Amino acid sequence: MKQVCWVRSSDGCHQLKMNHWLPEQAPKATVQLVHGMVEHIDRYEDFAKYLMSAGYAVIGHDHLGHGDSVQDEAEYGYFADREGHRFLIDDVQRVNEQVRAKYPKLPHVLLGHSMGSLVVRDYLIKYPNETFVGCIMMGTTYEPLLKMTAALLASQTFIRLRGPKYRSAILDNLAFNGFNRHFRPARTTKDWLSRDERQVDAYLQDPKNQFTFTVKAYQDLFYLTKEASSPKKLKQINPQLPFLFISGEEDPVGHYGKSVHACAKQIAKNGNPVTLRMIHQARHEILNEQNASFVYREIKEWINFQCLAANQN
Repeated sequence: MKQVCWVRSSDGCHQLKMNHWLPEQAPKATVQLVHGMVEHIDRYEDFAKYLMSAGYAVIGHDHLGHGDSVQDEAEYGYFADREGHRFLIDDVQRVNEQVRAKYPKLPHVLLGHSMGSLVVRDYLIKYPNETFVGCIMMGTTYEPLLKMTAALLASQTFIRLRGPKYRSAILDNLAFNGFNRHFRPARTTKDWLSRDERQVDAYLQDPKNQFTFTVKAYQDLFYLTKEASSPKKLKQINPQLPFLFISGEEDPVGHYGKSVHACAKQIAKNGNPVTLRMIHQARHEILNEQNASFVYREIKEWINFQCLAANQN
């Protein structure tokens, strides 16, 4: 069963659309989904139903500037005039509070995809005392701090010259960094998302995916990335929290595995139990890949193991 409800954003202005997929029987744990950039939580319907059929309650929201959390179309790709990155992090906590209030005795798992994985890492840095039995980093990256500092300066220049709501093709190209080049000759502008042409076409035909970030939103994204890529900041995460890093071998966001390995290594260095899975030939959206059923099972089995281990302790 799927329920749609609303939770007030930490910005004090918006209501965030929140999906709640509830199994018929009493759930054995919860999985909170944090979606990526220029998409929305409804795209996780099939995956959520799969976990729901395995006995999990699945909850996820549309970020500010995404999906049904926007109040009008001009807000797509825009978080706030100030502190947008903080609102994204604190909104995860707002949703998590709803989850814990409804299921106070259940184990909780947190999953972030792409930009959502950066928000999740920053969330775990800010809220290290929130207890989870596991955290999943899907389609993530780990960027050089100098690169992110330069990106922040570039975005600040655009904000000063053109205003925070300006949409810059230059910054858009900088962020996506020629992701499609690796897959030439490309059929579409989004071939880097998946080898499954039906999934790529569905993404391109979805009106809720057709927007460009504003320069202020890009600045927020660069800030989130810098913080989530800081070895010093990552040390603040609860060292007992188990992590699953799972990405496609051909994912340009994770620099074809290089950044995924680097982040997993840093988290493990801090003492966290880490599992790393690189999906053969898969691109960025591993839940929408040709071998998605395999990915579904890998994630479910890891969650099952973490919940079993938590119940034994």
